[in-house]
Amino acid sequence: MLPGVPRARPAQARERRCYCPGVPIEITRAAPERFSALSAVLGRAFVTEPMLQWSLGTHGDVARRFAQYFEYFNDTLARLGMLWEAGRARGAAVWIPAEADNAFTEAVDASRPSVHTLTRDGGRRYDAFWEWIGARIPDERLWHLDSVAVEAGSRGTGVGTALIRFGLELARAENIGACLETGTPTNVPYYEHLGFRVIDHADAPHSGPHIWFLRWDPSDAV
Repeated sequence: MLPGVPRARPAQARERRCYCPGVPIEITRAAPERFSALSAVLGRAFVTEPMLQWSLGTHGDVARRFAQYFEYFNDTLARLGMLWEAGRARGAAVWIPAEADNAFTEAVDASRPSVHTLTRDGGRRYDAFWEWIGARIPDERLWHLDSVAVEAGSRGTGVGTALIRFGLELARAENIGACLETGTPTNVPYYEHLGFRVIDHADAPHSGPHIWFLRWDPSDAV
């Protein structure tokens, strides 16, 4: 995990650029009052995502529980400027700056007791799984794409690619790399198309999902 404290940034910072040919998409640092709507976008998009299914379970109303998970998780992250919005809730992404890992870890720890209430085992599998994930993330200064999601009606329109390329430009401006992890096999070639490369992959302990760890560097083509 990476040291540092996030630099203060204006809550309403905006970028409007063409990240995909002919697709101008506004990427906005989400204001705190937007985190609930964006958490719902993330929750709906992650219903079938293996990493959350494994760590939180698939019991009950999965979409509602996953949206609640992101609300607990994003409450602090939105205030730290790590939550980004595409258009008006067309998509959302959590980009963790290279210098902000301590603040991110503190936000995760603060949300942990609430997240545990969403599981059936008091959070034991959740904690063990994410500890395993954290141990495999490169221990160096990198931007980290924690999560990215696109609302169903906007999929296939370049929104997800815009959110990812936006974060990669932030990393490129600092001349450092970026990393992410995914448990969805079809995501791997998509990320590779955007310049990421697989640096590790393994089955999570106790018959958990297969996870791919990917990295992007400024010298890689995007």
